[in-house]
Amino acid sequence: MPRKPDPTLKPAIVCKVTEHLRDTRLEDVSVRSLGRVLGTSAYPIVYHFGSRDGLVDAVVEHLSHPVHRVRLDPDGDQHALAGYLRAVFGGLDDPDRFLAARLTFELGSVESLTGHDRHLRLHRSLIETLAAWCRAHGADDCTAVRASRAAVLACRGAQWGAVLDGDVAHTEVVLRGVARRLAAEIAGIRARTPHRSTALADAQDAGTPHGRACDDSAVRVGPVPVGRSLD
Repeated sequence: MPRKPDPTLKPAIVCKVTEHLRDTRLEDVSVRSLGRVLGTSAYPIVYHFGSRDGLVDAVVEHLSHPVHRVRLDPDGDQHALAGYLRAVFGGLDDPDRFLAARLTFELGSVESLTGHDRHLRLHRSLIETLAAWCRAHGADDCTAVRASRAAVLACRGAQWGAVLDGDVAHTEVVLRGVARRLAAEIAGIRARTPHRSTALADAQDAGTPHGRACDDSAVRVGPVPVGRSLD
């Protein structure tokens, strides 16, 4: 029976594989090839991480550590919203953040084929975070979910564009624009909404939130803080 690997080596494995992935395509990475990079067999990788994707996920977690502490106060203003979006989706001039974005897209794009949903749940938690901000600023639930989904997709599009063309500075401009448009949309809705008691009465008569049919089951997974484990 093989000896159990030293658990203290796990962080060292993550750091070494991180450096390897900076100039390596994910499709060229396997448990066996990573074992060669580490100068060991595949056994420590399987023991500590379960699979290649488990190890790459650990690398993404390692690279995204600063993001784990980021929170959005639902009562914050547009500047707080912009700061949150830039903290979560921006900062791509940092090589670690850039690599984390690239790996997230590479893993997330094929995740549904593997039977896992870690990146999908993280995506949904980001939508729910923005939806909570929208609700706190007067949006009904349907509008909050719809607008937040569009905002998160716009932010991810900016990230993907930076990964493709390397224009990381433009990403920051786009993220500020997403915050500005989302805040303006919610403010406009609030300005057009009747007095709350009237709106709620109409909603009760219609039998739906604020009188509108809304199917947000696709994102209703509960708030999951960015820093919380999704495994």
